[in-house]
Amino acid sequence: MTDLNEANTVKRTTCYECDANCVFDVTIDPAGKAIALDGPECPRGQAQLEREYHADRLLYPLKRVGPKGSGEFERISWDEALDTIAAELVKARAKHGAPAVGFFAGYTKEARPQLQRLAHAFGSPNYLTEAGCCFSATMVAEKLTFGYKIKTTSTVESPATKCLLVWSTNPPGSIPPFDDHPYSRRKKGRAVIVVEPRKTETARLADIHLQIRPGTDGALALGFHHLIFANGWQDHAFLHEYCNGVEAFRDYAAEFTPARVAEICGIDEADLRRAVELFATTKPAQIVLSPTSTVQHANGFQNHRALILLSAVTGNLDREGGNRFFNDKIKPKPIDLFDVCRNELPPRIGDEVFPIWTKYWPAAQSMLMPDCMLEGKPQPLRALLAMGINTAMWPNSKRMERALASLDFFATSDFFHNPATLQADIVLPAATNLERAALIAYPGCAYKGEVRYRHRALEPRGEARPDAEIFLDVGVRLGMGDMFWHGDVEASWSEIAQGLDAEVRDKAYNDPEGATVYAGAIDEMVDAGFLDGDRIYRLFGFPTATGQVEFDSKELRDAGHDGLPIYREPAESPVSTPELARDYPLVLTSGGRQKYFTHSQQHNVASLLAHDPKPRVQMHPADAAARGIADGDWVKVRSPRGAVRFAAEVNDVMKEGVVHCFHGWNDANVNELTEHTHLDPISGFPAFKALLCEVERA
Repeated sequence: MTDLNEANTVKRTTCYECDANCVFDVTIDPAGKAIALDGPECPRGQAQLEREYHADRLLYPLKRVGPKGSGEFERISWDEALDTIAAELVKARAKHGAPAVGFFAGYTKEARPQLQRLAHAFGSPNYLTEAGCCFSATMVAEKLTFGYKIKTTSTVESPATKCLLVWSTNPPGSIPPFDDHPYSRRKKGRAVIVVEPRKTETARLADIHLQIRPGTDGALALGFHHLIFANGWQDHAFLHEYCNGVEAFRDYAAEFTPARVAEICGIDEADLRRAVELFATTKPAQIVLSPTSTVQHANGFQNHRALILLSAVTGNLDREGGNRFFNDKIKPKPIDLFDVCRNELPPRIGDEVFPIWTKYWPAAQSMLMPDCMLEGKPQPLRALLAMGINTAMWPNSKRMERALASLDFFATSDFFHNPATLQADIVLPAATNLERAALIAYPGCAYKGEVRYRHRALEPRGEARPDAEIFLDVGVRLGMGDMFWHGDVEASWSEIAQGLDAEVRDKAYNDPEGATVYAGAIDEMVDAGFLDGDRIYRLFGFPTATGQVEFDSKELRDAGHDGLPIYREPAESPVSTPELARDYPLVLTSGGRQKYFTHSQQHNVASLLAHDPKPRVQMHPADAAARGIADGDWVKVRSPRGAVRFAAEVNDVMKEGVVHCFHGWNDANVNELTEHTHLDPISGFPAFKALLCEVERA
């Protein structure tokens, strides 16, 4: 803490307007009010105080007094709120069994260890998170195929990279520091290929832009493989020594000729050929990946596998300038009791239908929650304790609203009301990142990361409490005080920090800059004589089912899936459902990121709305003209699930025949139009990115 003058003080903190955990200094006046921020020029980060002091913020515990969904609540005490929650959870356990009680974690993510501990100590395996539709499928596909993760390091710049293959991600809109991200500008000597249905800022920088039809990523990736093998551009030595199933994969890729792929994807064959030659012959080449865009499809898991195998077939895997493996740097002490869940509790939701995903991900599959609530399948869910939940996260969102309304009991914490909180029996006011402490670990690059303990900068407003403290208090009221540090949230973080080396722990707690940590693999590589710091597989191999890169996955075959990354047409498309396309002729995609909003957050912040005030649907001019729609018109986007009102943005951003809706608007929720039955058969991820719709003037 540093004195600026006799009155104000400055405290170091980390932002949580997204989960990048950027460092900020906050200036606090003598009354304890934050009056200024100094940190990265991120619009969301700079809006922290606007959210902190927002007039609509939830500040006191509330009990529903009107019908579910009515928004009729009355203020109650914390004792009444916590006693009610504990009593209702016990009641549900006695009537339906502990697994029928769910524990859900959305944003923010920091209190997940405490909530997961509560779930498993209570006896329920059904701890669920937003990862049921975000990030986890890319991680599982990469771990199953390589034994390592690559997405996390795929957006880290290497000076050695000569070619970037940017696949459906757009750093200026999605990755801090946005416009200053290294991939937000051209660099001499570095070629850029972009695969993306939209003409984004990144696509406009590209040497080649493959503007594919949404959902055809797998076909395009297989088309790349076809040309790589046909021209002898593959890394023969790497494939021979380290890869499994290459011949079967090569035979399958042979079916994806340039002409066929161009027709499937809606691109020019000559552009495809140029892109593949540029990527395969310009080394080292790096694939830049999104955490979700390639996997939020009915066949997303296999599409993503076909894509990441391009790094292996060209020998760019875990090489400097290529796609580096992500190595864990710190191992905080686990408090989540997941070993109890795995070894002593009944199956999690999703174990029955998505066992590959649940094997790799320590939670239940949240996309199945509406089925569990409404139909009791694959298992019943009758009560729910949540933090940061919003029905906008689920496909066919109105169905999720009905599901929450059907519960015997539902309690949640949040900063503001949203369509989910309106279905709750108890709503709790959550403390912001400025008002709560947490142990923060930033993943960083392949071998280097950061860890710091964020001390509380402000006293909570009203009666807001940190989510982690709430869950400890519930555990205490359930008679498990000894297991929950008797409600001492600082003690829970201290226990987690016991997993750090003493020197790192001391620096993380006491140095405002935090502690830099390194993966132990560096020393092991040096000790083994590998001084170049890459190709970790030379020492450790590939921790997959066969010990090799899985072009033909034994693990998938053993689970009853295709071992090869088979391409399948999107479940709903002009090709797979032509009869539906007669009424809904446009391909609907969604979820393009914007630097002003994190999913459904910040849409009530005036300074950010000034930059982007309306929910928008992006349309090609030809599609708009055919429907009598002009730029700025209010329109209805219709699908078989319903209709949602958006403002039309008519320009050359979109591919003809495709429309894109921005997500996260509570009053214009695109996921009211998406389908809940088209879940990927391996991951359970929904098909947010490729469906059918029609657009008409409102």
